[in-house]
Amino acid sequence: MLKRFLFALALFTPNWGAAAVACDDKVQKVCIETVQSGNSVTFYAENRFPLLPVTVNIDLTLNNLTRPPAGSTPFVLQGQDRVLLFKLSQRQARAWSYRYTFTWSRGDITARHDDRYTYRLPFAPGQAFPVGQSCNGNFTHTGLHRFAVDFDMPVGTPIHAAREGIVVDVKDDSRTGGAGQQYQDYGNYVIIQHADRTLAQYFHLKQGGAQVRLGDRVRAGALIGLSGNTGQSTGPHLHFDVVRGTATVKSETVPFRFSTDRGPVRCPSRGTTLRAR
Repeated sequence: MLKRFLFALALFTPNWGAAAVACDDKVQKVCIETVQSGNSVTFYAENRFPLLPVTVNIDLTLNNLTRPPAGSTPFVLQGQDRVLLFKLSQRQARAWSYRYTFTWSRGDITARHDDRYTYRLPFAPGQAFPVGQSCNGNFTHTGLHRFAVDFDMPVGTPIHAAREGIVVDVKDDSRTGGAGQQYQDYGNYVIIQHADRTLAQYFHLKQGGAQVRLGDRVRAGALIGLSGNTGQSTGPHLHFDVVRGTATVKSETVPFRFSTDRGPVRCPSRGTTLRAR
């Protein structure tokens, strides 16, 4: 999962038009711009992802500055948004300063999952694969990541959309993987946004394995990728979850249910083999 944390410090005397931009440390896709004009500082946020919505949270430490009530965080930015967030204003005629940190996560924090929806299994009808890790798995499915399911499967297995939606992010240029956390950012994936604004994430695809492009509208059951073993992974498998944004560096997984040949299933037990209808 993407994790980003940035820190900035500013100590100012009046300086008309001074601007500074701080972006996330690796992918450089979410940025905060501060523009000083006299004794005030305006904050802007920019989402450089073409389609992926993100949730941005800013923590401030202020000295002799005020923040308007409307400037409370977190903020949701759609793809390619640049938004004026708030303006800090000097309180008294003396020196002022501020510090800020910001975090961002994939998805919209205001999304509300449609719990009536039953998801297809993310592979072809008639195919069956064992669950390698399920909800609350002690390897990586903990905390905000607890509602997720891993299916053990050979590299190159066709992956099909569990729910209809729009492809909002794709990565398939990596060939690197391993069990350690240092491999987290190397996982290939396809991310699809649903009508309720939640995101389905299909992770660990093979290099060159994406079968869709940004902006594609896909139906449930459509071929979207080929499984692999990239990113933080102990063996070939598909990681599937449904998420919304949070005010932290992690998206929040939400509960969901699969349609199987034996009826609807939530959080299948590890070792259980599920067959797609």
